[in-house]
Amino acid sequence: MTAGNSIYQRRRSSAHLPNVDVVEHVNGPFGRWQLRTILLIFLCKIPTAWFMACIIYTAPYPQRGELVCHPATWNGSHTEHSRNTDRLFSVQVCNAYAQSLSQSFVRHYGQTWNATAAQVTLPCEKVEHNTEYNSLITQFDLICSRRVLVAVTQSFHALGALLGGLLAHQALRYISPRRLMLLGMLGQIFCGNLTGLVDTYQLHIYFRCLTSVCCTVMYTAGHQILMDITSGKARILVVTLSELFWSIGLVLLPAISIYFDNWSHLYVAISSSLIVLVWLHRWITDAPRWLLRHQRVEPALRILLESATHNNRMVPLTMDVQLTVYAAEMSGEPKTTYCQIWDKETKRRQLVYIHLIWGCAQVLYNIILLMIRSLGEAQVHVNTAALGFAEMVGVFVGLYFILYTRRYWRWAGNLMIVAGLCTYFVWLLPDTDRNSRRVGLELIFWMLLKFANSASIAVLTTCTGEMVSPGKRILLMLSVVSFGRLCLVFSPLLSTLTVVHRLLPITIIATVGWVYGLLMRFLNRYYWNTEQLQVGQVPTPNTYRRNSAVIMRRCSTASSDVSGYSNELLRNFEQTVAVSIADLWHINFNTIHECDSMKELGETIEKPHNSMHSI
Repeated sequence: MTAGNSIYQRRRSSAHLPNVDVVEHVNGPFGRWQLRTILLIFLCKIPTAWFMACIIYTAPYPQRGELVCHPATWNGSHTEHSRNTDRLFSVQVCNAYAQSLSQSFVRHYGQTWNATAAQVTLPCEKVEHNTEYNSLITQFDLICSRRVLVAVTQSFHALGALLGGLLAHQALRYISPRRLMLLGMLGQIFCGNLTGLVDTYQLHIYFRCLTSVCCTVMYTAGHQILMDITSGKARILVVTLSELFWSIGLVLLPAISIYFDNWSHLYVAISSSLIVLVWLHRWITDAPRWLLRHQRVEPALRILLESATHNNRMVPLTMDVQLTVYAAEMSGEPKTTYCQIWDKETKRRQLVYIHLIWGCAQVLYNIILLMIRSLGEAQVHVNTAALGFAEMVGVFVGLYFILYTRRYWRWAGNLMIVAGLCTYFVWLLPDTDRNSRRVGLELIFWMLLKFANSASIAVLTTCTGEMVSPGKRILLMLSVVSFGRLCLVFSPLLSTLTVVHRLLPITIIATVGWVYGLLMRFLNRYYWNTEQLQVGQVPTPNTYRRNSAVIMRRCSTASSDVSGYSNELLRNFEQTVAVSIADLWHINFNTIHECDSMKELGETIEKPHNSMHSI
């Protein structure tokens, strides 16, 4: 044994080190020091939400009059006619009616037009774009047979999120979360600007995928820091409310988009906004447990001293020794592999359920947002903000389920089932033109789905880890989130179903919603909040007076247990005794329980009495 090791052993034995989490002991569950880092990490989610949802404004659906169809046999004297609705226009824009080339269709509509002859169509040889806003659709001519490429753009964003999550999990083995966050920010600025500046579609989707990788790396590293510096109920609040800043990003995105009339400028503005966060990065702390796990005791000690200074907390005099011991214990922990999640400690059927639930929830979150474009370009700003507000309300409802209900899986599942089934009523709306009134009525159903899905995601994000032991929670979350992102790769293709019927996509996602709500109810059989007692029947004032009198009379006549108490306790007995509502209903509880309650009551009352005498 070396001299350094012998000195370390003597210091360890003399310190009588308790088996406690020294990081949590010094940091505390929450404080001013944590709040600074939490807010800065939350702000990083806003540009990420902008980049994910900007497809709404960079590729809007073309409206009537914005496209002109030129068939192959067209003589150049006529243009392709308008349609009654935007839906018919978007379906038929790729063809021109043959009769409208020989007659003035718009002028003679409904008089001399032969409907049978008009069904003969000619394909467009060229489409002219007459729109003031330069979008992805006009830049790369993403119409007709190339319409699906708009969904492919978002699919590559989902692919980047999938790859970014896996890359971040591997990178965190060697790179600290704080440094990884900075690398993600710089990568998002560089790749995001290139996404808006390239002039070919292939390069656009390539850089969009790379930017999504950087976004995911950035907020995955930030989530690691949040989990390290908080604990207890504060961690639940932080993890749940982190979803709130995605919603704030949705609300702010319409305000940003109105200042740019070019899709590439919007990409540059969103990506360049992270320059401010790069400057603020200096005030983001690193993850102390990550540092200790990698035997970097000195930086961890510096972080904990800073935390104790800002939070005004006590620090152990042997904290450096305790951190060294704690780091050695963490390095000696056995490594958990992915296959151990499926070792039947948790039923495999439940694990399959949670993967399916995460996949469905992620698909709904993404598709509901993308499909808001189908409600019309004129109201897209208001509709996006409305979905953002609905998502905010859903986050707070999900937080209420987590903190104040026993069966939060059941409540979240019931809410999703009701929202999914109620969305079917969208088919009962009158089939009229897409005016503001019709769009507003249809938006109600989109908001209902968004609200319920947001509450469910809040429960999933916070409570999925309870299904396995603490050592397996990181891998389980990686598994379910990766599966959800894999489903997102293919889900944007649902938006192309509007060519069949404009209500078909919302019907499909409503069905997906109530199905995964039903799966959440299945999980409710095994997991619930045991800290929350079941709410019983509320007693009336007369019942309270009658039963409380019976309890006080019984307790005051228990001579064998009360006789040993002081006279002061006996005098103050009737004013200080308290029981739970459950005991108030069950007045026939046994004597042993009654005596134990009295002993605890006596100790509680005598402690302040003795302390006053000592003073």
